[in-house]
Amino acid sequence: MSEVTDLLTALRTGSMTLEQVAGRFRRLHWRHPAPPRAPALADPEPPLPDSFEEVVMAYARHELTDEQYETLLHAATNGAEPG
Repeated sequence: MSEVTDLLTALRTGSMTLEQVAGRFRRLHWRHPAPPRAPALADPEPPLPDSFEEVVMAYARHELTDEQYETLLHAATNGAEPG
């Protein structure tokens, strides 16, 4: 499992609040997946651990509300600390 998966699980189970998870998202070093090899020809790759793909997939599975997704997206993209 990845830290992102663990944080999403904590949010879903209520052991962390949305604000706590967003705070951790701001401090994460996000991994960036490689571009797809050939569209629609290859089997889809599993989400890269510790990438925002994990959040997108959780949202697609309806494990996150619109508000949660938007908050986490903002935290991951605008709240990152330089470093």
